[in-house]
Amino acid sequence: MRQSLSENPVGPTAATAGRRSAGYAVLVAVALSVVLAVAAIVDQTGGHTLSDHADAVYASSGKQPSASLLYGLVYAVATVNALLWLFVLRVARSRRRAAAVLAVIVAAVTAGLAVLLLVSSEYDARIFPPLWGVLAILPAVPGILATALLLRQDSGQVL
Repeated sequence: MRQSLSENPVGPTAATAGRRSAGYAVLVAVALSVVLAVAAIVDQTGGHTLSDHADAVYASSGKQPSASLLYGLVYAVATVNALLWLFVLRVARSRRRAAAVLAVIVAAVTAGLAVLLLVSSEYDARIFPPLWGVLAILPAVPGILATALLLRQDSGQVL
């Protein structure tokens, strides 16, 4: 006998599930980029830990750091990270094979920007406290997972 389509549901394929999982990982990377920006907003409006740290670093040299420049750099890193991961998400959803390569590049750029925040120094002291570098590198973690999922899916392996 003939079955109706409603009796024989078609589930998602492994490729679709892998791409969906990669999309969720990229969304987490975007969200973590937003967390960096929100943390900077909260610190700038209340705690001032970044500007206080910079004041302590530059006090020995008699220089006055620009708090707006420091926060601007953090905002720039957060914005660049979020925009790059959103671009990866768009390319991954369009099912292009280049999504995996783009994800590798964006993960490297994201991690590179975070390392810059971690190692930037002047007058033999770190300009940014380690917290800011850690917050900046967090989006790279789900981004690397998304990269692995996209690479695995492009190589034809079942997830």
